[in-house]
Amino acid sequence: MIDHSIDTNVFSQVFRGNAPVKSFVEGLNAAVDITVYIECLQGSKSNQEKHEIKKYLANFPLLHITPDVSKHAANLIDVYSNSHGLLLADALIAASAIENNLTLITYNVGDFKFVTGLKYLKLTI
Repeated sequence: MIDHSIDTNVFSQVFRGNAPVKSFVEGLNAAVDITVYIECLQGSKSNQEKHEIKKYLANFPLLHITPDVSKHAANLIDVYSNSHGLLLADALIAASAIENNLTLITYNVGDFKFVTGLKYLKLTI
């Protein structure tokens, strides 16, 4: 059973060779939100690196944007963009986690801590 979603900043640590984070992530029953997937590809520095990222992320189920996720993300932007600076990608990531009843694993709790209904875990390793 999938119970976690992994934020981009966590995968960034995996791709930088952080072995403890990689071990932690691989021990979870986790999925990858399509927005995170795209952000990881966008952050690649070469086609070779992009290939390695795609190969690694293929080990996780991929969560696509559904009508419910898009509606929820739009609502989050409506409620939090002015008051908390919520950005589109973070709204989509949060909405996906909420709609799929997953706990988001992230280093950047500040991006999400104000989102009602979102379960998150701040990674400290």
